[in-house]
Amino acid sequence: MWTSSRHTLCTLSVFMSLAVIFYTYNVEIRQKMRSQVRHVATDTITALDNRTFIIAPYYEPRLGQSVRVIAILHVSVEELYCIFHCSSSEKVYIRAEIDLHSDRFGFPYGTADLLCAEPSGCNYTYMSFSSTNSTNTSQDLLFEVRNRPPPPISSNFTVCLSTLYGNYNNVLQVIQSIEMYKILGSSRITVYNTNCSQDVNKVLRHYVDEGILDMVPWPIDRHLQTSKNWMHYKGLPTEIGYFGQTAALNDCLYRNMYKSKFVLLLDIDEILLPVKDRDWSSMMESLQKTHPNTSVFRFGSHVFPTAIRNSGLDMWSHVPGVNILTHLLRRPNKNFTAPKMIVNPRDVFQTSIHHTLKYRRNAMILGQDTTMLFHCKHLKNVSDLIADDRIMRYNVSLVPNVDKVIHRLFPPPP
Repeated sequence: MWTSSRHTLCTLSVFMSLAVIFYTYNVEIRQKMRSQVRHVATDTITALDNRTFIIAPYYEPRLGQSVRVIAILHVSVEELYCIFHCSSSEKVYIRAEIDLHSDRFGFPYGTADLLCAEPSGCNYTYMSFSSTNSTNTSQDLLFEVRNRPPPPISSNFTVCLSTLYGNYNNVLQVIQSIEMYKILGSSRITVYNTNCSQDVNKVLRHYVDEGILDMVPWPIDRHLQTSKNWMHYKGLPTEIGYFGQTAALNDCLYRNMYKSKFVLLLDIDEILLPVKDRDWSSMMESLQKTHPNTSVFRFGSHVFPTAIRNSGLDMWSHVPGVNILTHLLRRPNKNFTAPKMIVNPRDVFQTSIHHTLKYRRNAMILGQDTTMLFHCKHLKNVSDLIADDRIMRYNVSLVPNVDKVIHRLFPPPP
């Protein structure tokens, strides 16, 4: 009896010892794995510190094998490092070449590119960033390098729209603009949304579900004091101009660089109307034949003031916003004012709002006999207006398309 009990106690003791060892080993393994876990950035704008904000890294094969990181930086930033996370678990620190864009407009923060050469022998998917090359710095947040490898082109035209802000509520004009982009040939639209009304958000979600719209959150106002002014002046407390518009446009350019044959850089209240052609495909085919070495096409804005209505197509009165079909008088465009662009994105390195900063091949200005930028907006000076009903060429398609969306999202009251 005693021998049997002693044997049982020994067996239990061995079992308990093995259990403790197994438990301790698993705890150590879990702790080690937890220490190796890296969280992948999901926000559009990520603060590295209060002077450096990372938007996204993009593979840059045009300058050798390198990575271009779209960022927003304070002018005082002089040193940053790209950290490549190799599949071998090695981390390689590469000092970034900082290229602060020239169009900061006097604000202390501006759009910047961080250029980092790929380290040889490093198979990577993710990278992180640091203000120091110290290997003791904890880098937990990873960024996936996009466009690596470059995807095949899947769209002819993508429209990049500037930031929506200030609880933007121009519902009707948003619908009309997007439907016009579709009629003219766009199969993709990318919009950066800081703040809009519930009704505009409802419209954007509709087009996201339709598959034509990418809505990118743009919470710039959580990080910096934003300004509605494009130019900084003494005493202005804001830190970055026009809600970081140039950073959003550059990110949109790189998002669509290898997805779209052409990219248009516009505001939501602007529509590029061909003059001689019916749509953008016919227009660009003609332009490429006559200007084969041109990558950037610029066109001047023609403002149609919303203060005056002169059309009978006044419908959808229950929907908030501007009805562009009721404003067919434009201000004379004596100068080449507020131009916008259509570009071959693979030939552009940096863009501003009204012109490209760095690009390959040629840029040209399109005359009024080729294109017209229809810009329907509020304007104080409404004298000496010229009748111009070119937008009405599209009303046979535009009106039923808009009507269909409105009846679905905002059915008229009984």
